[in-house]
Amino acid sequence: MTESFQRTGRNWKQVFGIPIMLGVLSAIGLISALLGDEVWNVLSWIALGVPCAVIAWYWFGRRLAVQ
Repeated sequence: MTESFQRTGRNWKQVFGIPIMLGVLSAIGLISALLGDEVWNVLSWIALGVPCAVIAWYWFGRRLAVQ
């Protein structure tokens, strides 16, 4: 049973770095949407759009690779 589990040699930054970064970016987007108008709204759209774009890129990229 232990033979099926192999260590990949990745540290926690390599495993959780991108998800933590996307979470922080989402939090920045939500907070900036509450702070004000004009520039803050642009910042919130960008900060909330990047995680959505990353999710879509992986979602559609993986589907195309399977076909």
